[in-house]
Amino acid sequence: MTVYQIAVAKITARTPGLMEYVKKSGEIIAKFGAEYIVRGPADSVLEGDYLQGRSVIISKWPSIEKAQEFWNSPDYQAAKKLREGSGVYDIGLFNEVPK
Repeated sequence: MTVYQIAVAKITARTPGLMEYVKKSGEIIAKFGAEYIVRGPADSVLEGDYLQGRSVIISKWPSIEKAQEFWNSPDYQAAKKLREGSGVYDIGLFNEVPK
């Protein structure tokens, strides 16, 4: 079943490693059969304040197992260190709505 990894990120410092992380994470997710659907701030916030100053990253995965395999992989764990100190990240996996 398709799952989506959704991250809400509040970037507090554009660290030198952050842009390298963005590039590397994109390369790594492709190895696990995933793709980014959304990656950036809202074009327009329609209601509430939570999304102000935050970016949303949504990636589509072939299965929860592939998403977890990616998350726990040595490649991603090494890349993840590049974004340390750059912000606050809330990340979860969500099942696709059954058809």
